[in-house]
Parts: sequence; structure tokens; C-alpha cells
Amino acid sequence: MTDFTMSIKPEFDAQVTAALMIQSNALIPIKLAARLCGISRQEIDRRVHNGTFPKPHKLSGKRSSMRKAFYLRDIHDWIRDPKGYRRVEGEQSTGSFADSDGLEHLE
Repeated sequence: MTDFTMSIKPEFDAQVTAALMIQSNALIPIKLAARLCGISRQEIDRRVHNGTFPKPHKLSGKRSSMRKAFYLRDIHDWIRDPKGYRRVEGEQSTGSFADSDGLEHLE
């Protein structure tokens, strides 16, 4: 194998993995969402509050250790148009339902 071939394979594998994750609408943790979007976790929280970022989904029932995750398709939509993104209130992603705490909970 050449150096060129060896350098392309990891990039190709990453692209295939990303495409499969988007297609399957995988859940990703807030830390990864922040890295993909190039903004801090605190900025994500601010934008969620303002309706300019997708709503997180609650993964655990405990308030003390609440874990948040996002559907990758929602993040992908935001990445395509971060300045124009507006969350439609009442809009829910597949596989979840909204609760009184403003988070979506997995079924």
C-alpha cells in the first residue's frame, strides 16, 4: 500500500461511519455535539433555551446525573444552516416525547 492509500482509508472510514450514523439517526452525547458544531456546551444550552438549537433528549431518569443527547439528524440540520435554524415549538424528533421539563424523553 502507498502512503496516499493509507492516509485516505481512515478518512473514508470516518465518512462512511458518519453517513451511517446520520442515516440511522444515532443519538450523540452533548460533548460530541459541541465538537461537531464548534461551540461550547454552555453555548448549546443558551441556544436550546433561545430555540436556535435542537432540543436535547434525556437519557436517564435521575435529575442529579441527567445525561443529554441529540439526534444526529437534528445536529446535521443545524450544521447546514446555524444562523437560520429555528426550532419549531412542539416539533419532536422520532422516538421521543416532550415532558414538562422541556427535554424530550426517549420512549
